[in-house]
Amino acid sequence: MSSETRIYAPPGRVRRVGATACMLTLMLGLAACQTLRVGSDYDQQASFSGYHSFTWLPREDYRTANPLVVERAREAIQARLEQQGYAYVTDPDTADFAVDFTIGAHQRTDVRSYAAPYAGPWYWYRPGWWGYPYWGNAVDVHQYREGVLSIDVFDARTHKPVWHGWARKALTRQDMEQSGRSIREAVDAVLAKFPPGGSGAG
Repeated sequence: MSSETRIYAPPGRVRRVGATACMLTLMLGLAACQTLRVGSDYDQQASFSGYHSFTWLPREDYRTANPLVVERAREAIQARLEQQGYAYVTDPDTADFAVDFTIGAHQRTDVRSYAAPYAGPWYWYRPGWWGYPYWGNAVDVHQYREGVLSIDVFDARTHKPVWHGWARKALTRQDMEQSGRSIREAVDAVLAKFPPGGSGAG
């Protein structure tokens, strides 16, 4: 007489567990899109410890339909740099570095593919499990508006780029209606990485 024990799980239950897992995967993906993502890069040969003052890189067109967004970003960047101990100067000849930025938003479409389990009856055999599940592909298409902020630092003497920082986020209605707050949050998050390995003016 065999000592094996079989436990039968109805196919519908397996499908429901699979659907729940897929829904959790989708929700985690959407949450990741709405999180502020930041990053930076820099010239490892640059000496940031000698930077004490900054000015704005001359620019005539920021290529945005809303000039208020540009002004808010400019004010937030200058305020953050001054908070970190850098002095703003209007004369480029007396500045240690120059700052430029771009800000805007565009439509994005994310296509995510994840496993969608479809299984028949499952049986439990000691010491292992056997069955005949089928793992297919489910595709989720998510369209959203992404805001992008880039901040660039140039050495005032060599005119070469020495640091680049960026932030990306899927914009909510609140972000667009209260852009000043969301811009300040993005600026603070990006400039928290400047200077590399330091906390402010040397």
